[in-house]
Amino acid sequence: MKVLAALAVIALISIRCDAARADPRLDEKVYDPYVEKGVAAFEARDAQELGGPLGGEATTVLEGEYGLSDRLSLALVGAIARGPGRPGGPTSIGIEGVAYLGRIPGIGVDAALYLEYEKCLGGAFDGGEAKLLLAKTQGRFEGLLNLIVERPIGAPAGQGFAAYGYAASATWRTLGVLRLGGEALGDLGDDHAFLGRQGAYVGPQVKWEGRLGSSPIKLGLDAGWLAAVGPASGEAASQARVGIELERRF
Repeated sequence: MKVLAALAVIALISIRCDAARADPRLDEKVYDPYVEKGVAAFEARDAQELGGPLGGEATTVLEGEYGLSDRLSLALVGAIARGPGRPGGPTSIGIEGVAYLGRIPGIGVDAALYLEYEKCLGGAFDGGEAKLLLAKTQGRFEGLLNLIVERPIGAPAGQGFAAYGYAASATWRTLGVLRLGGEALGDLGDDHAFLGRQGAYVGPQVKWEGRLGSSPIKLGLDAGWLAAVGPASGEAASQARVGIELERRF
């Protein structure tokens, strides 16, 4: 019932800056549902289109998060976009929250609800995003799935429709804390055409995390190369993605 309630909340209140940004999702990542009280984290990630009409388009995201409890965290997030022939500049700033819902009985899947309000810069509509975050861990395996809904705020009639998407990863712990696997980011359509043939980016992923020597700071690294499939292949050939995260408990 909790999961059904979360899905209903997502469908009713999710809003986002610009639904057209759902693909290629340069500002997106695969979130896990876990929250830790007293843990502060800073993350910088960058994604760039390679080849095709959108080749050279890139987005950098900076995010600072703090765990208020073991069930709720809040974060400030900003995005900077750049492209061929133009300097980078800020495109949005926002606030996001993650609320851990608990473990779904019988299947061992952890769930959380993610909400974000985004103030768009440069004249675009403000908006928001909601996600159902799911995670399954078994032995060395970890699977993550984010179900996403986006909608602009204050858009004229006919333009304020919701867009749907997903972000998913499957990784296995190999040597030490090194994890290898795959990642997928894609669309599920919008209010005018849900499901059907949609674009996606799919490819290998590498993740690593560990302590910085004897310090209390934990470092996380995430890198991937995703090939465009389906309609997304008309936008770019692939994406290169890299992220770095620093965490400390206070």
